[in-house]
Amino acid sequence: MSMQPAITSLPTGVHRAGRIQRVVVLALLFVVLTTGLLGLALHRGGHASNLTDIQNLFVLENPDLVPVDSWDPMIAALNWLHDRPGENVYEGVFFQQRIKFQYPVTSLLPLEAMQAFGILNLAAFERINLMFVLATAAGMAILMLEMAAWLRLPGVRDDRVTQVLLGGFGFAATLCFYPVLKAFSLGQVQVWLNAAFVFACIALLRDRRALCGALLGASTLMKPQMSLFLAWAVLRGDWRMAAGWAAVVVPGVAVATLLYGFAPMIDYLDVLLFIGRHGESYHVNQTVNGLVNRLLHNGNNLDWSAEAFAPYHPVVHIATQLSGIAFFAFGLLWRRHDRGTDRIAAFAVAGLCFTTGSPVAWVHHYGILLPAFALAFLILLEPGARRPAGAFALLATAYLLAGNLLFWPVNALAATPLNFLQSYLFFATLMLLGLVCVLTGRLDRTATSGPGRGEAAEGGAAVSSAPASAPVPNVAAFASAAGAERPASPVAAEPPLFVDLDGTLLRTDLLYESLFGLIKARPWTALLVPVWLAGGKARLKAELARRVDIDPAGLVYNQAVLERLQAERERGRRLVLATAAHHRYADAIARHLGLFDQVLASSDAVNLKSERKLAAIRAQVPSGIFDYIGNDEADYAVWRAARRGTAVDASAAVVRHAATLCPMETIATPRRPRLLLILRALRLHQWLKNLLVFVPLLAGQKLGEIGPTLQAAAAFLAFGLCASSIYVLNDLLDLPADRRHPRKCRRPFAAGDLPLDLGLSLIPGLLLASVVLSALTLPPLFLAALGTYAASSLFYNLFAKNRVIWDVMLLAGLYSLRVLGGATATAIVPSFWLLAFSMFLFLSLAMVKRYSEMDSMVKLGLGQAEGRGYLTADMPVLQSIGVSAGFLSVLVMALYINSPEVGRIYDQPQALWIICPLLLFWIGRVWLQTHRGLMHDDPVVFAARDKWSLAIGLVCAVVLVFGRT
Repeated sequence: MSMQPAITSLPTGVHRAGRIQRVVVLALLFVVLTTGLLGLALHRGGHASNLTDIQNLFVLENPDLVPVDSWDPMIAALNWLHDRPGENVYEGVFFQQRIKFQYPVTSLLPLEAMQAFGILNLAAFERINLMFVLATAAGMAILMLEMAAWLRLPGVRDDRVTQVLLGGFGFAATLCFYPVLKAFSLGQVQVWLNAAFVFACIALLRDRRALCGALLGASTLMKPQMSLFLAWAVLRGDWRMAAGWAAVVVPGVAVATLLYGFAPMIDYLDVLLFIGRHGESYHVNQTVNGLVNRLLHNGNNLDWSAEAFAPYHPVVHIATQLSGIAFFAFGLLWRRHDRGTDRIAAFAVAGLCFTTGSPVAWVHHYGILLPAFALAFLILLEPGARRPAGAFALLATAYLLAGNLLFWPVNALAATPLNFLQSYLFFATLMLLGLVCVLTGRLDRTATSGPGRGEAAEGGAAVSSAPASAPVPNVAAFASAAGAERPASPVAAEPPLFVDLDGTLLRTDLLYESLFGLIKARPWTALLVPVWLAGGKARLKAELARRVDIDPAGLVYNQAVLERLQAERERGRRLVLATAAHHRYADAIARHLGLFDQVLASSDAVNLKSERKLAAIRAQVPSGIFDYIGNDEADYAVWRAARRGTAVDASAAVVRHAATLCPMETIATPRRPRLLLILRALRLHQWLKNLLVFVPLLAGQKLGEIGPTLQAAAAFLAFGLCASSIYVLNDLLDLPADRRHPRKCRRPFAAGDLPLDLGLSLIPGLLLASVVLSALTLPPLFLAALGTYAASSLFYNLFAKNRVIWDVMLLAGLYSLRVLGGATATAIVPSFWLLAFSMFLFLSLAMVKRYSEMDSMVKLGLGQAEGRGYLTADMPVLQSIGVSAGFLSVLVMALYINSPEVGRIYDQPQALWIICPLLLFWIGRVWLQTHRGLMHDDPVVFAARDKWSLAIGLVCAVVLVFGRT
């Protein structure tokens, strides 16, 4: 039975972690909705918006997109230096030709490398910039987690949901942030600098200061104002950062000097002085220089000129110099005495000041604001920090102004005294700067007067103030009847042993098991998961438990832990299952095993994890003496209070830290190296199917030509990565069925050899790698084929796998999509004959796959395969359809050989007739092996291992080559 004793509320880190999750979800909704709604409003009025630039990320061949803002001037300067060595490149290009080459010559070194590799073209620039934009977004996801860990926010170290939400928010907010998007659309080198600065912040937080300096040094080679970070490091005595900076800048300058001479380094000062005197009046310049130029109507502030700057004005010049000094000084000196990772606030502010203090800082330069926004947002989530009134509203306003394109309404004021509103991004930057300064100051005072940053979140102060015997609110408990009837034992005086469930007693995680079960059974209902999660993790678990049944007998248990518990029970020791899993699942597992005297588990209102679990344990143990078996960081709080601890399959870092909390022993299950297990989960042997992308090359007589062959190889790799992501998803959705299968039960996820949350990371990671590879190396039409393949595979896994006939039609279609993918990658139009042949042959192979599965069920004495719509009685029908389809493919081949088209391609078309009997033999043999129960459940794997199949394939290839001569 279950009971929920009512007691007083307990304000612990668990409540705060739930609050953080809700705030992050709301912030994500704010970012997405403001981007979408503003974009739609501007689009309806015929104006550009963030959505326009988001589209540019995915439509690289957009004819309206000409991203050459940085590259055209840089290529012009590169050509000048090559054609006129020794001449003043800035005098010739910048002053005479009026091409705005405003970079040092060291910025041309990447272009020299690209030219050496033969990729100095617009398409390569676009794809490289796309890679850097995605790297910036991924870096912001990591930076959010690193900053949250530095602040010690509740749940960031041990709560996967909090980690996913924070990382996902950082990634999504970056891809919605207008300065980042605009830098890509323009083709700006700033895209590289954004990524470098984000990863420099990560390196600083990880105390890898030399790497941080190296990234800043690389940025300095592109934009000189980043050299101010050398002074920033020296003022703080950070010689490791300074050394890292010099390790990149000195060799870069040396190489540029060897290529172009030292004179361009000196000549570049003339350009900097000119820009400092004039600046830009154009409204996109968001600095004091731009603001004053516009207030004085000094130049056209609505129309961009690629050749002219604002006229010289002494007031503008003075304002530019004074503001630059002020911003640079503040960035260099603010919080100069901070040490270690505490310097992150000063570092983010310095990047902001060095950008804003420049004479010209376009909108797309302000991608550098992202770390400062992340820091301010996370400080506002800090439970112990004193938040000024309206801080969230101020931060939201600053993001709304800085992250969106809002020039259309304010540009109507260009000719009026209100044109200062055109500097809205500059004012948003000042708002952010002030907010960060105030928040970090208040955070310092909180840390000085209170328990220390993060201690209130992670500690259990409210727990310790409660009586040890006080019950815990809303914690579900289960009393075992078997335990109540057990006779007393001489060791009954030993303290009770509390045992974790997920990852300890189980080699899996019930939260993910139930989540994948819901996606499998009710895909549309799974769309409600974010809504449930917004209500807290306890609600999510409760909603999943109501909708998904989990069979305890079908789970994977850690046998070493079971043996240990059985031995303890035989000795008469009290055993308690203490888990964050929902009580519905925990109670069922306790009844199934019959080992536990009591169960402490999460209820509909409370997620029993970390401090919550410790409070529940203390409520059951008045003496406060107990032992605990756990497995990860979430168990630190319990181990800290335990007499003895046991770590099960824990990482070395967890074991080392846990050993400092209490006497510790370990239980380690022998496993293969994780990398090998991941490779096995990716099913690399299934990549053999992707060899079908080479079929259009073979049919089009272009196999061996370097260009098309490399394109097909890239398509092969892209399909492989995409397919592996689908295989991982399939394994996660089919966990219960795979565990009951005689062979599939050994798959890494089904066997519990790999954690399920790793699968959740692998799926988007592999898919993203596939998309990035395709975007960088293959035509846009291939992306459409790849997307169709991914969507069809998803539809198959969620809806069609248990539908008779539909499933084999989709399987055959997935084979054919690989052929079409190869055609789109190589720009070879597939013939009618190839498509018809593929359709019938792959339908036959799909039927082989289903027939072999049914044959396995017959051997097990079952009438139907789990998750399939076929009965074993359907086997004759499947065989009939499969054999017929296979022979029809041979008929199509014969008609093709007899058609006029073959004579235009092959010089010896009569040689191709040998292929027909070979195919007849092979199809007949495949089906005979299948009927005898000798077929692997994947015919492609069978063909790759079967010597007859390999020999027939080789002979057919030789015949095709011979037919051309």
